[in-house]
Amino acid sequence: MSRLRIFALIALITFGLAVAMVGDALAGEKYKGRGVKYVTKWEQINVGDEEGHVIAVYEGKGIETNMQGKKFMDGWLIRETGLMDINGKAGTWSAQGYGESTDRDGDKIFFSWEGRKDKNDAGKGTNAILKGTGKWQGIKGKGTWVASPGVDNRWYSDVELDLELPR
Repeated sequence: MSRLRIFALIALITFGLAVAMVGDALAGEKYKGRGVKYVTKWEQINVGDEEGHVIAVYEGKGIETNMQGKKFMDGWLIRETGLMDINGKAGTWSAQGYGESTDRDGDKIFFSWEGRKDKNDAGKGTNAILKGTGKWQGIKGKGTWVASPGVDNRWYSDVELDLELPR
C-alpha cells in the first residue's frame, strides 16, 4: 500500500472517530423552565451576633415545567436541599445547595446552585449540572435562576440553562 493511501486511510479513520466523539453530545440546547416548590424540612440555628441572623438547612420538593413546550424536564419531580445564611435585620440572605430532577422513567439529573437575595426581594444565582443517570449520563450544562417567594412555604424559580444533551 502506498504512503498516500495509508495517509488517506489514517485521515479517514481519524475523521470518523472525531465525528463519533462529537456526536455523543448535542451542544447548544437551551432550556427555560419553572419549578414550583414547597418546603418539606426546615431547621435553623440562631447565630447570635445580631437579632434575626440565622443559618438554616432546608429541603424542598416540587414539579418542573418546560416553558418552551418541550418534553425535556416537563413534569419532572424536583428535590432541592440548601444551606441559607439569613440576616433578618438587614433583610438579606445568601444560599447554596444541591438538587435532583427525576424524569418519568426514574433517571436523574443532579445539579448544584448558589445565589443571594437581590434588591427586588427575589433570589438570583447560578446553577450547574453535575451529572446524570441512565439516559442522562454525560449531560452537561450551566445557567442562571431567579426565585420568587410564594406563600405558605412555597416558592417558584425560573431557570435558564445552556445544555449539552447526551445522545
